[in-house]
Amino acid sequence: MLTYQLTAMAKRRRGEVVLPGLHGSIGAETTYLAALRVMLRSTAAWSRENLVPSYERELEAARREGLTTDAEGFIWGALEALLYGLAGVAVDKVLDIFRREAHRHTNGWKAAVNGAIGIDLEVVVKEEDLTGYLALAADRSANLITGLVDDLRKRIRDRSIQAVLQGESLASYRKVLAEQFELSDNRARLIARDQVAKLTSDLNRIRQQQAGIGEYQWSTAHDERVRLLHQHLEGKQYRWGEPTGAEQGLPPGQPIQCRCVARAVLKF
Repeated sequence: MLTYQLTAMAKRRRGEVVLPGLHGSIGAETTYLAALRVMLRSTAAWSRENLVPSYERELEAARREGLTTDAEGFIWGALEALLYGLAGVAVDKVLDIFRREAHRHTNGWKAAVNGAIGIDLEVVVKEEDLTGYLALAADRSANLITGLVDDLRKRIRDRSIQAVLQGESLASYRKVLAEQFELSDNRARLIARDQVAKLTSDLNRIRQQQAGIGEYQWSTAHDERVRLLHQHLEGKQYRWGEPTGAEQGLPPGQPIQCRCVARAVLKF
């Protein structure tokens, strides 16, 4: 990555300039969530077609032979293979989403600098600068997606066995399955929102530090959803790497579900 001193490129400027904040796109968050929902809905459809008949057989066997705890009639191996296969597809999709978002952010950064101080960064700022980071960001998401799958698989298995032992009706078991997927969908929404915010936060930091910018201004999303703590941080300036007034001293966009961004502060 080519580093440069943005303030030195504007030799005739004086004083201080705060660049516009670069936020993540709603489209990226929506597409991320859609990728996870494809995984969850495909698994839900498979479960209705395979686990429900398995449960019906287990329930009948339990009634006929007495309570059983092995649940051998369920095809857990097939469920696991399906989930992890779909998770791999979702991870690939997420990397593609991150690449598109990095492209949008790169163009936004160059436009913000050009609009604020009239400097064209086309020669020094390239999308290739972010290749290594995007791979790491995708790995971070992959760990969360794997965790989502692990949790869903365990909950389905545990609740299925519990339902057999308690002799729950087929209708009740269908409801049990639906509840597990609803829980996973809620977690998927949280992952999508948080990971896009962290991506934006990282991209802001990388581009600012690449330009030799050490200070930023905290900027919220300026709506009723901004948490009280972050409202009090609006307009405060920090240096990259120093603790902020946010949770765990984290910078904008890094606390869970934080939509705040770092506005670059140029001092001439």
